[in-house]
Amino acid sequence: MNARFTRFALVAGTVAVTVLGPTTQAQALPACASNAICLWRFQDGTGELYTWRGGYVDLPSRFVDHVGSFRANRTGAFIDWASGKECHSVRKGDYASNYSGRFGAKIDAVGDTC
Repeated sequence: MNARFTRFALVAGTVAVTVLGPTTQAQALPACASNAICLWRFQDGTGELYTWRGGYVDLPSRFVDHVGSFRANRTGAFIDWASGKECHSVRKGDYASNYSGRFGAKIDAVGDTC
């Protein structure tokens, strides 16, 4: 009986450590205005903020190819003009805390649709 209890205790302890053990939480992005898409220069919503609220807009030069993170509270489109038009649709609720290694390194403009 003791061997069975010991085995149960070891398994239960392993499960508890696995489930309740230390976790690394991702940095939460700051809030973004309703009906807007927020772009930050650096990851995790840090650095300068650019807020887009609709229509076609060429990004300010300091954001061109330098969007580190974003949060979308509306639909829109991220556009790159480097070699023709490459466009990524964005839906309400989309976000990325580290976008600089992806399309954030290519984005030139934001618009309502692709």
